[in-house]
Amino acid sequence: MSVASKRHLALLHTLPCVICANCYGTSKRAEEAHHLEFVRGEHSTFVTIPLCKICHDSIHHLRRRPFYLAHKLSDLKLMAWTVQLIEEALA
Repeated sequence: MSVASKRHLALLHTLPCVICANCYGTSKRAEEAHHLEFVRGEHSTFVTIPLCKICHDSIHHLRRRPFYLAHKLSDLKLMAWTVQLIEEALA
């Protein structure tokens, strides 16, 4: 894993869970970096979102599509929220 990838993942773990923050209005610290479905391979580390353990487990146990439908989510929306959190953290 590259230095940049490690740095990016370390930053994600300082952010709140993107689902808790935007769907529930709570600030729960991210424990997991969830890889979005539409990107795999060399640069996939940079297409991850910060999630708490509960949200990450829920996505995997309930399956992604039902979880996304229940919360009105999409990979694009989650990535946009993550970019916003990163921008706020670096400001």
